[in-house]
Amino acid sequence: MDYQVVVVGGGPGGYVCAIRCAQLGLRTALVEKGKVGGTCLNWGCIPTKALVSATKLLERAATAEEMGIAFAPPAIDLPKLAAWKVGVVSTLVAGIETLLDRNGVELVRAEGRLDGPGRVALSDGTVLSTERIVLATGSSAIEIPGFSFEDPRVWSSDDALALTEIPEKLVVIGGGVIGLELASIYSRLGSAVTVLELLPEILSVVDLDRRTVATLKRALKLQGIDVRTGTAAQSIEDGPDGPLVRTDGDAVPADRILLAVGRRPNSADLGLETVGVEPDRRGTLPVDGTLRCGSDEVYAIGDVAPGPMLAHKASAEGVALAEAFAGGEMRTFDHASIAQAIFTDPEIASAGLSEASAKEHGHEVLVGRFPYAALGKALGMREPDGFFQVVADASDHRLLGAAIVGADASELISEAAVVIESGLTLEAIADAIHPHPTLPEGLKEAAESALGRAIHSVNR
Repeated sequence: MDYQVVVVGGGPGGYVCAIRCAQLGLRTALVEKGKVGGTCLNWGCIPTKALVSATKLLERAATAEEMGIAFAPPAIDLPKLAAWKVGVVSTLVAGIETLLDRNGVELVRAEGRLDGPGRVALSDGTVLSTERIVLATGSSAIEIPGFSFEDPRVWSSDDALALTEIPEKLVVIGGGVIGLELASIYSRLGSAVTVLELLPEILSVVDLDRRTVATLKRALKLQGIDVRTGTAAQSIEDGPDGPLVRTDGDAVPADRILLAVGRRPNSADLGLETVGVEPDRRGTLPVDGTLRCGSDEVYAIGDVAPGPMLAHKASAEGVALAEAFAGGEMRTFDHASIAQAIFTDPEIASAGLSEASAKEHGHEVLVGRFPYAALGKALGMREPDGFFQVVADASDHRLLGAAIVGADASELISEAAVVIESGLTLEAIADAIHPHPTLPEGLKEAAESALGRAIHSVNR
């Protein structure tokens, strides 16, 4: 055998799996035709969050006069902003390449596909022989009828993050995570943004309670973002003043159209038939409890495997698989408990079950909430909007879920995620002494509220 493990795909699942395999003494190759880091690093998570940070400065500058601090109106140098974003990404890509090299992973610059049991055929004509194959090929943006990425008027998220222009009117088709994050970014850059969502509610595939979604919708409206739910985008028409997006109700003017209706696993043209693996109708690969898809030592992680399409989920699966290859016990994952963050304004972060889902699972629940407006730190930051929520089992106080909507929610959810993963109780949060004044106090206060012993809010 040439290798003990060959990983196909260098995203956050693939490169992490390859590095951990090599650390554990396994001869490992990583096959990646493009940049390591995958969509998340190069065209998704990292550039999006860099632009969230950059454009948040525009909002702060515009409202700083409320604190008695005045600025001249900020000017946007779009090429410079784009170059800065590219620099952030390039630094991280170079860092991953260094880690692969120093951990002894052979990085193979080619496209790979299965060629029967234990064989990966490369686009340069060579074939790698291996004991195990890990498929970590990620996902791609979906098109819908009437809207093609071949049309220069239609943007993918990659196009939007390229920062080639700031359209006067931007129509976002899709009220999911990607669409709303980019809607927030372009609204702060100065675009008039309209979001069209086919389903009755935004963020419908995320397990969030209606209170959380309603809080975000109010904030988006205050920011001038026009969110239209239950609205189908049907086609693009040429209007007298430019393109129009025809819906099932009217026509919406658009200089550019961002199509963000979801992603599909990259499982086509992988040679799956050579090892007897068949994806489902969405393209997801079937796996067992060890992430094996088939009997020929082929495994799948990340977006091509079942579960949420999250970078940190892919990385965790990659590490777990590597350690199992080296003789360790295979770790299993509860997809519902995996924390996630949405970088809208305000941010939303959650872990575990929502109140509604906990009840659907048969739990009698205790729910505690605490508003940002009651936190001294939040008021000092001029971030009073939002709240903390915890959901626990009423019988044993075990934490089942948490949601935070508000400033820095993405930074605050990890405490709750640890408590949920560890099977700990409300008391684990409520009894821990949190530093004052800080935002994490809000989680402690929510836990105390659920226990009926709140001090800084009224017990109900």
